[in-house]
Amino acid sequence: MFGRFFKPRWQHTNPDIRLKAIETLSGNDDADVLAQLARGDASALVRAAATARATDFNLLDEVFNHDAAPSVREAASMRIMALLAGTTSDAPPHDTRLRLVRLTDNPEVLAHIAAQSPDEACQLAAIERLDRAPLLVNLALEAASEPVRVAAAQRITSLPELKRLAREGRDKRVVRIARDAARALQEQQQQQEAQSARIIQLADRFEQHARRRVDALYGPRLEQLEQQWNESSSIASPELATRVNQALHRCRSQLSELQEEHRRKALEETARLERNAACRSLYQLLGEASGETWESQLGEMRSALATQQRRWQGASQQSEPGSEERDAFTHLTAAFEAMLALATQANEHRDDPEKLVELANQWPNEYARPPILDTITQPQSRLDETPSKPVKADPHRGLVIALKRELSKGNLRHANRLWHKAEAVLADGDAPSLARELEKLSERRAELQDWHRFAAEPKKVELCEQMEALAGSTMDAPQLASAIQALHEEWRSLMSSDQDEDQALWDRFKGATDVAYEPCKAHFAEQDAQRKANLVKRKELCQQLEAFMEAQDWSKADWEGVWQIRQQAPRDWKRYHPVRFTDARDTQKRFSAALSALDEKLDEHSKEAESQRTRLIEQAEQISVEGEDLRNAIGLAQEIQKQWRNTSWLPPSRHRPLQKRFRKAMDRVFKARDQQKDQQKQEMAQRQEQLSSHLAALETALGAEFSDANAATLKAELNALDDVSGGRLPAPMNKKLQQLRRRAQERLSRLGDWQDWHHLQEQVQALPGEEAPSDAALVLAVAFEALASVPSPEPERQRRLAWQLEALPSAMKKQGFAVMDEMQRLLKTHEGGISEAERKRLLDALAVLEPGNA
Repeated sequence: MFGRFFKPRWQHTNPDIRLKAIETLSGNDDADVLAQLARGDASALVRAAATARATDFNLLDEVFNHDAAPSVREAASMRIMALLAGTTSDAPPHDTRLRLVRLTDNPEVLAHIAAQSPDEACQLAAIERLDRAPLLVNLALEAASEPVRVAAAQRITSLPELKRLAREGRDKRVVRIARDAARALQEQQQQQEAQSARIIQLADRFEQHARRRVDALYGPRLEQLEQQWNESSSIASPELATRVNQALHRCRSQLSELQEEHRRKALEETARLERNAACRSLYQLLGEASGETWESQLGEMRSALATQQRRWQGASQQSEPGSEERDAFTHLTAAFEAMLALATQANEHRDDPEKLVELANQWPNEYARPPILDTITQPQSRLDETPSKPVKADPHRGLVIALKRELSKGNLRHANRLWHKAEAVLADGDAPSLARELEKLSERRAELQDWHRFAAEPKKVELCEQMEALAGSTMDAPQLASAIQALHEEWRSLMSSDQDEDQALWDRFKGATDVAYEPCKAHFAEQDAQRKANLVKRKELCQQLEAFMEAQDWSKADWEGVWQIRQQAPRDWKRYHPVRFTDARDTQKRFSAALSALDEKLDEHSKEAESQRTRLIEQAEQISVEGEDLRNAIGLAQEIQKQWRNTSWLPPSRHRPLQKRFRKAMDRVFKARDQQKDQQKQEMAQRQEQLSSHLAALETALGAEFSDANAATLKAELNALDDVSGGRLPAPMNKKLQQLRRRAQERLSRLGDWQDWHHLQEQVQALPGEEAPSDAALVLAVAFEALASVPSPEPERQRRLAWQLEALPSAMKKQGFAVMDEMQRLLKTHEGGISEAERKRLLDALAVLEPGNA
């Protein structure tokens, strides 16, 4: 009978029992059961446990990609790693694992195999597929065997990781491989950086040009820069191409800024006109509103107000209005809303003259009033009502009223009962008012009695005939019994409660009833037999319960099955119904005693199970999440969770509150872990944000024109970057940091050259001016142009050629020849002044040689 309760434990309704059942399942023999639990079990813990014992890679891949619970996906990932690494007894064969490793792209899985697999061939195959430098470095430093460490070192291509490996490697061969690879990589990077430095300088010049004021030379200079960029753009990085394109866009945008300014002013004027129109519309609505408008068109007025408010707000979003304009519109809308409120109250208080008078006094005189406020009358004073003299209550008033009601309805039976009650009251004491009322109603009662004798007797005779007709009826016993019952109900409805003269008819009716009821006796005899059979089944149920309890080994009992039997037994008891109550008393006591004994056993076990859970809850609640030792707290919490899953079964009603309390304690610990992780992420994000800010400031300083102040800014930003750039950084940010730092250092290294150039430029500016150019000034101009490699005017080409043939060779033969030094010497030897045209030629030649900006 109770076999249906002992299903397989992995189908148990309690997830803790299913967890214990999974420990007995085999990944190969019970693959279908594990797949069913891993895919569809309601408990994430059960799905994770089933996944951790599965051996089907398709199933594990499905769970990893589609399960909603992170713990289940993590269990699938760990299981895949263990199977591929061959660290479990049910792992695939060597050849299969090697083939699967060569098809795997997951870096975490490959790193686990390379570190944990006992098979060196699988380790090397995993390293061949692994391309993440941090994982490879860990393997090169910590792998168990030297071949694995060497193979990992050979796969590293990141310069920082190679330098770290060269410092921390424990094998000479690994260190040598790292040093050689780092040296080759540095040489390659230096070549690339030297090539990109020229392009970066060109990009800087583009950005500097974009920040200069537009003048007559702005366009030609831009064309010259564009020509140089077209020659080098093919080898430029996408980032530099973006910078140049942005600078070009800014240069061209400066030409259209004036047009944009005109358009903005036109938009402000349009918004102002729109706001004025909204105000005029509201003034017009108020001026044209009639009394009927305030009475019957309040909805239209509210809609119009809302429309103009939206109109004004939309125009205000396009152009911010002044404070006076905003205050004026606010006062206007407030007045409009006040009149709407007054009109609404007038319509709502039409029957309250005093309120209408108050509203009329508040209504502005300059606007039309609603008609209701023009027809106000003062409320008349109410006449004082003289209180009537209290009337003494009649204690029998209710009885008289009920009697009158029943007599008026013609209900003689109920009227007779009330009449007898009134007569009893008269017999007990003096009630003259009641006597007078009965005297008045006696005639109506007598009339009803006469009518009842006349109308009820034929009906009773008819009921006797109907009952006699049922004696030969072919109806079923239940239907026949119901028909007999219905005729008896009609007979009772015809009784007047004080008639004795219809005794003969009653005897006839009773005799016909006995004859008609004879066929029903067999039916009810069958019902008695059914009651006896149900009683026998109930006794058998008691015997089964008693036998079950006697045969049970309570130290090894399946308490959930016992609890289910306890739940099902009362339902079976009710199913064996009906029984005769007098016969079932002893059986009922026996059944109750068996249930009580079963309850005692369950209660004893439940107390012990509750005690186990309570101890674990107290331990969980005492776990400290304060301080820095949170990792130990997490480990203790996980151990307590494992013990919780191994506790004895407990009825759901007693388990749920404990489970809720336990989950709350666990959530407290894991919430602290999550908060710690969030705090670490926030600190990392804050540090990266600071670094990004300094990088942006350094990049801005590099884009500015070179000067002493600019050099000081570069030094300050470099120092700030050194303060915040410690530790690991994302690869793009680290790359950008190194590039900007190198550019800044290169620019600072040329600070002395720039100062010499600036001093030379000041000397040219200080030369005295003269109206007509002298030969010496013209020679000085062509000499500067030749030294700067810039073209000279067509008429001066012959003079330049002569100077290059005569003076330039001797100058270049001097030890330590430098272009700006030679220009300095030429300025010192120059006597006299210089015209403005030649001065401009000298400055243009110097502009090409400006250090740090070209």
